[in-house]
Amino acid sequence: MIRVALMVFSLFICAVSAFPQDPVVTVYYYERMPFFGQANTDDEGCILAITRYVLEEANIPFRFEKMPVSRIFELMKKSDANACFPGVFMNPERQCLYVYSDLPIYQDTPPHYVIRKSDEQLYAGVDSIDGLLGLGKTLGLVVSYSHGLWVDDAIRRCNPNRVFVNIGDNQLNFYRMILANRFDFFFASEEESRYIVRNDHEFSDKLAIRELPDAPE
Repeated sequence: MIRVALMVFSLFICAVSAFPQDPVVTVYYYERMPFFGQANTDDEGCILAITRYVLEEANIPFRFEKMPVSRIFELMKKSDANACFPGVFMNPERQCLYVYSDLPIYQDTPPHYVIRKSDEQLYAGVDSIDGLLGLGKTLGLVVSYSHGLWVDDAIRRCNPNRVFVNIGDNQLNFYRMILANRFDFFFASEEESRYIVRNDHEFSDKLAIRELPDAPE
């Protein structure tokens, strides 16, 4: 019953045993606003709020548990408990390791990219992701992070200069690194990038968020 009900989530990975001993579903999350905030507060973030709504509507008992994102992925790989991790992009490697839900609970906006305002003129003619990746600029990537199939496939196809970094569980570190010239641009969702840039003067005066005209809706 719990296994079937959990499959209404999308962008969810689930670990559910055939005969679960604990009827309460553990929802793992890490803090990453505006998607994941502080559970059981007014600042839960949109993904946790949607997760709460769906589970409550399905009358499934649950609890939120916060932990580092790398730890969550490891737990979900080998766990046989009633557990799920919302807000996870699907890619072929992850599909081999995790059980994803069939339907979406949230669709984010098309991918954007973040650059330094001082470099805006260098990107003035970019009208596609291939054009962006072919500029010869260095792309910042977070270790083990997926941007979704469309971006991940373009990176493999275009093979741009890239730097892999570890930001821990603090997304702000990624934004600080571009200001420190560790790399020249990085991909981000519009929701997250605008939330971070608008809410921090450290970034609002120095960073620009740009659309990709050929990004899928």
